[in-house]
Amino acid sequence: MTPLLELRNGRIGVGERLFCQALQWSILPGQCWAVLGPNGAGKTTLLHTLAGLTPLQAGQVWLDNQPLTALSRRVVARSLGILFQEYAYHFPLTVLETVLAGRHPHIPFWSFESDRDRALSLEAMVETGLVGMEERLVSSLSGGERRRMEAAALLAQAPKIFLLDEPTNHLDLNRQIVLLDLFTRKVRQQNGAMVMVLHDLNLAARFCDHFLFLFGTGETLHGTREEMLQESLLHRLFSHPMYPIAHGGGRIWVPG
Repeated sequence: MTPLLELRNGRIGVGERLFCQALQWSILPGQCWAVLGPNGAGKTTLLHTLAGLTPLQAGQVWLDNQPLTALSRRVVARSLGILFQEYAYHFPLTVLETVLAGRHPHIPFWSFESDRDRALSLEAMVETGLVGMEERLVSSLSGGERRRMEAAALLAQAPKIFLLDEPTNHLDLNRQIVLLDLFTRKVRQQNGAMVMVLHDLNLAARFCDHFLFLFGTGETLHGTREEMLQESLLHRLFSHPMYPIAHGGGRIWVPG
């Protein structure tokens, strides 16, 4: 099976800090990946590198079997979308205007949004529980409402690959589950892929079938959920013991 996204011999770091050394990593259709590691291990930098926003120190990112650097940003944005950890808003935009911005990679130059673009944006707002907020200013939203608006803009963009950096920021428990379930269903429906940076191990275990561990030293490990969610590996990753507890036919992880 041809990978949707691939990191070939990737070396990623900032200054003298090395996060990944010669990482060979393939993301296949239908896969949902969790990226886990301690603070400062390079998780956000890795996502930005996959999106082509941060340069590699060595190696290449391949998207749809082509070098990412050979593709225009417009072409990249039609296949790959990123939800940043934090956003800054400097203009008095409405919620609908912000969600519509997700359609820009699909709109011809010097053209306005079509009825279809508007319909897809409104559909994304329905899916993220933003009905009735179309004309509200972004500055009037709570942190959780902004996070759902940002997710709606990514859904309106309709990429095949979702890169999600702490997607549950500012969300209550119910909204966390609803949003992650929504992205997971989109991946399954489109035979796409998802890569999520998370700090909640149990959410990662619930929604992801593959895991990449960043240790912050250049060492990385990756594999299936069953291969990676082992007490010894988690203890080494988080420098703290983690124990599984049987719950509802599965298990949850708790710190020791």
